[in-house]
Amino acid sequence: MMKKVIIILLIILTAQSAFAKGYDMSVPLEGDSIASDDLQTQVLKELYSIISKKNAYCFDYSIKNTQLLQYPYDVKKKNGKYIKGYWKELWSVNMCEKNIQVPVNFEIKGKNTVFNFEGLNN
Repeated sequence: MMKKVIIILLIILTAQSAFAKGYDMSVPLEGDSIASDDLQTQVLKELYSIISKKNAYCFDYSIKNTQLLQYPYDVKKKNGKYIKGYWKELWSVNMCEKNIQVPVNFEIKGKNTVFNFEGLNN
């Protein structure tokens, strides 16, 4: 009996994964994002993690467009590299055929760039 239950569970799990499209991690993203490919990948991982927790039955995520909302400001350079600055983008996320708009705030802090999402509670 236990063997049959395990086989049925394996069949169900295999079928679910066969139909799941997954998370589109392709970079560079469409639109006018000024974030580097590496930074876009970091943002995608965090964004998909947050929205997938809120949408447990959706397994299909992609970014349809990015828009630069606010050009970099309060920018400082040192030795030809940016060490300080801020900018804001709007990312259009498609999740299971539903579109949401997510504002992304970026801040350059020394050698790193940090980001957060407006309107999404982490």
